Amino acid sequence: MAAALTLPSLLADPAAAAPSFAWLAVVAVFAVCEGLVVYLPANRNSHTFSLREIPAVLGLAFLPPEQYVTAYLAGSLVTLVIWSRQRGLKLAFNVALFAFEASIGLLAYRLVLGGAEATDLRGWLAALVAVLLTDLISAAAVAAAISLAEGRLETSLLREIVVTGLPAALIDTCAALVIIILIDVRPAALPLLAVVVGLLLVAYRAYVKLGTGYAQLQTLYRFVGSTGRAADVDEAVEAVLAEASDLLRAERAELVIIGGPAGAGTRHSLCPREGLMSGALSPADLRSAWWAPAAEGSPVLLASETRQGRTADTPRDGLAVPLESPGFRGVFLVAERSFEKETFDARDLQLFETLGAHAAVTLEKARLVDRLRRVAAEREHDALHDALTGLPNRRAFNEAVARTLGAGVGGAVLLMDLDDFKDVNDTLGHRAGDELLQVTGRRLSALVADDPTGGAGAGTVARLGGDEFAVLLPGVGPDAAVLRARDILASVTAPVPMQDITLTTTASIGVAPIPPDARDSDELLVHADVAMYAAKASGAGVSPYVPEDTDAVHRRLALAGELPTAIEHRGFEVWCQPQTDARTGVVTGVEALLRWWHPSYGWVPPTEVVAIAERTGLLGRLTLAVLAESLRLRSEWARAGYELDISVNVTARDISDLSLPGAVGALLAATGTPPAALVLEITESGVMSDPERSLEVLAALHRLGVGVSVDDFGTGHSSLAYLERLPVNEVKIDQSFVKRLELEATDSTVVRSIVLLAHDLGMRVVAEGVESDVARQRVQALGCELVQGFVVARPMPGDQVPGWVAGRTPEPLRG
Repeated sequence: MAAALTLPSLLADPAAAAPSFAWLAVVAVFAVCEGLVVYLPANRNSHTFSLREIPAVLGLAFLPPEQYVTAYLAGSLVTLVIWSRQRGLKLAFNVALFAFEASIGLLAYRLVLGGAEATDLRGWLAALVAVLLTDLISAAAVAAAISLAEGRLETSLLREIVVTGLPAALIDTCAALVIIILIDVRPAALPLLAVVVGLLLVAYRAYVKLGTGYAQLQTLYRFVGSTGRAADVDEAVEAVLAEASDLLRAERAELVIIGGPAGAGTRHSLCPREGLMSGALSPADLRSAWWAPAAEGSPVLLASETRQGRTADTPRDGLAVPLESPGFRGVFLVAERSFEKETFDARDLQLFETLGAHAAVTLEKARLVDRLRRVAAEREHDALHDALTGLPNRRAFNEAVARTLGAGVGGAVLLMDLDDFKDVNDTLGHRAGDELLQVTGRRLSALVADDPTGGAGAGTVARLGGDEFAVLLPGVGPDAAVLRARDILASVTAPVPMQDITLTTTASIGVAPIPPDARDSDELLVHADVAMYAAKASGAGVSPYVPEDTDAVHRRLALAGELPTAIEHRGFEVWCQPQTDARTGVVTGVEALLRWWHPSYGWVPPTEVVAIAERTGLLGRLTLAVLAESLRLRSEWARAGYELDISVNVTARDISDLSLPGAVGALLAATGTPPAALVLEITESGVMSDPERSLEVLAALHRLGVGVSVDDFGTGHSSLAYLERLPVNEVKIDQSFVKRLELEATDSTVVRSIVLLAHDLGMRVVAEGVESDVARQRVQALGCELVQGFVVARPMPGDQVPGWVAGRTPEPLRG
């Protein structure tokens, strides 16, 4: 502007001044005005608005054409090289652009001006046309260059340059015309114009700064809205980085999450060309990064003006702010301002801190949403799957059956349970039981998944609860389903290595074909349960559903439902069958026998009662209830003067229960019964199912003083070594041997061997099932001490025993 003020003296007398001096003055004004610029950023380039229009109009008015063009180029080149320090391709582009602008402007000005004066209205119009045309051509050239560099058409940039730049060019042109008029009319007023132009420049910069701030505020609102819609963590990270890069016009945006192993971190980077990338950061990387203070809670502003002491990895400029939330700790950063003429400042840092706070909330919300989705998915999975085996549960199985019924493809439902599962739990512990269930589930899944029929035959495997498993085989016929069930049975009952032993279990499977009129899964499972119970009762392992079996199931279900009440309120009875001395006929004791009268089914056999109790988990309670009632009867007999022994049957599961001796001791004390008056009858197979545990329980009973008898001796598969170790007082010869002995006196080898073995081990022998005097004589001759059977008496209610004993006259054996 100072150079512009010398023009009146230089141009007032052209003859006195050399043209070269006026040219130098215009060059100087060009250089100064070209440096007073406002930059409009556009990715890696920028478009500038300056006061260049002022020296351009002055040059057009006062310089010859050739001097105008050279002054235009020289003044601009001084600024580009010295002030902007441009080199290479960018400098060449700008010089070529300025030469083109000068030529077009000069041509337009001369064409419009004609022979008029620069201060005339036509001169004003010529100046306006030249400047506006020059700026339009310059804007188009810049937009084209940026479009080529970015690989896409930047029409929005051209529109922004035109809308913002043309008003500024119009103002600058008017200011230049005022200067020309003042030079011509009143040169002394030029300093006043300089003040006005300076104020306009300040206002223009403030306007651009205000517009930029408003645009940032709008983008911040957009950031909050767009990142808030992120559906998951990955989407939120990408949205946050993309919006931050766009908001602050940065080439790179990064999010560093701190808190990995040994203080390491994870970096998520977003670059225009590479896209979103993730990678690990070591603790050393975290400590050496330029944004390291942000990891400790201090924001970082890296401006391009201060580059001393930076490493090669340090960007030209950047911002970094700490991120804190309940779920994570990290650093949010941007680097490399998108154009070289602008760098990050304190205002950008303040804005970025606000952005970082919103980013932390967005990421925390996305993290919580992810967590809620995982929890919901886990709960949905848990609602449809068994926690122990991972198999579908009853609900999922019912849904699978419903889909099969809806498809109308037929098929079959298989129901299986493990016959000896409670024994595994009782003897090896619940951990072993869980492992057995898991192995069974894996075997079932593998076998059903490998179904050679494929397609619909692949089926569904589910654990319904306890040791019950169900299998759905869509599209499989009844005969094929039975074959599949046998394959499943063979696989499931294969030996299982467990706790230094090899466990072999048995199972029962019921097969229920899906009829055309099947209504729901419950009906099919009832049919399969009926068939499974039939398989268990028959020992066949696999049994198809037969409609006639339903009555048996209804009976079993009814008895199972009423048994707890019968046990609790003594709804059953204890009957007794006397035992006598084989030689004298004196009554020595009785065997207690369970009897249960049901209003609908009449007398229920003891074996059925025991089986139901075992299946429903009531066996222990039933055994103790029978023991209590038997000892109560025996105490009443004792008070009436009849000191008799009483024998009570216990099962294999009872004698593997370590709590049995304590319970027996308490009952003996409660009824005042001498321990020797109680005899517990066990079976050979019961002892051999778990000999070590049985030995422990029987030894405790022996220390208590309770007698032990081996019932049905000779029919089992006992080991003589274990029999010798067991604290047994007597053996009872099975009635099948006694009946053969009654029919043929010579068929006595087995009975004689049993008697000799028992006597050698210090045990007495009881012959049961003796129904005639002939049989009684023969067992007595072979050495049996006690006789039990119809020849003595039939079973009778317990309260009738004293009257029967009182009215009986002993009948010694006659030989």
